[in-house]
Amino acid sequence: MRPSAPTFQARLYTFLDPGDGAGPGERAFNTLLVLLILLNVTVTVLSTVPEVLALYRHEMRLFELFSGLVFTLEYLARLYVVPLRPGFTPRQQGHLRYALSPLPLIDLLVIVVLLTPGTTALASLRGLRLLKLLSLLRLGHYSNSLLLIGRVIQQRAGELISTGLIVLVLVFIAASLLYQVESGAGTKGFESIPHALWWAVVTLTTTGYGDVYPATPLGKVLAGTIMLFGVGMVALPAGMIASGFAEELARLRQLAAPTAFPQERGDPAHCPHCGGELSPPGSISAHRESRAPWPPENTSS
Repeated sequence: MRPSAPTFQARLYTFLDPGDGAGPGERAFNTLLVLLILLNVTVTVLSTVPEVLALYRHEMRLFELFSGLVFTLEYLARLYVVPLRPGFTPRQQGHLRYALSPLPLIDLLVIVVLLTPGTTALASLRGLRLLKLLSLLRLGHYSNSLLLIGRVIQQRAGELISTGLIVLVLVFIAASLLYQVESGAGTKGFESIPHALWWAVVTLTTTGYGDVYPATPLGKVLAGTIMLFGVGMVALPAGMIASGFAEELARLRQLAAPTAFPQERGDPAHCPHCGGELSPPGSISAHRESRAPWPPENTSS
């Protein structure tokens, strides 16, 4: 009996999925999408130059509509194949859960911005047009490197969130301490805790603009101590991410380079010395006795 041919939905899922061993057609399609994304970012940047916008406003708008149409078709195609994705149900809840996940949600925002008419109140907000820069994150669909970054951040999410909360607490403590010390002396920039928060953020991130600084001796001592904490707080998340990269790359190398003997992967059915099959599994001593001696004995007289 001949196997049934894959359905259109299955073929479309295979075509869109970047992790299934892309063929020439998939690579060409993904390359075109990446180029379209980069061109959209370029057009967005150039549209902020008044002279360029005055000359090419119509052409830019046509390109935005064309890009929005292409991205819309791709977005709808990905929604159509959601039932075939691992972990998603074929019911409406599965489609909704996929649509609300980060990358599809960014895709939808980009499409809305691209297709919004230039005469509407929504498009009149100039800053909103820069939401098209979010299309850069669509490269995560097609770049193994960006997917690796996403996996590392996801694995270290707990530690990064904890570090962020610690930094937030330190920012408020620093702002409160310097407010208490400097506000009485009338130092500019410390009139209230919200004002002092700017100094605390700039100091703990080791940026140091120099527009706000303590003037009293006690304030300077406290500021120096806070600066030392700031160095550690900036280095800590970077170290976590670097450690995550090292672990993920080591895991990928281990998967890409299989070991010489199955027993190195924890297989008790093979000898840890020669890789030979054990019978029964785990009987290494019996297998050692049955092996031919090495080096071979000289049987000649």
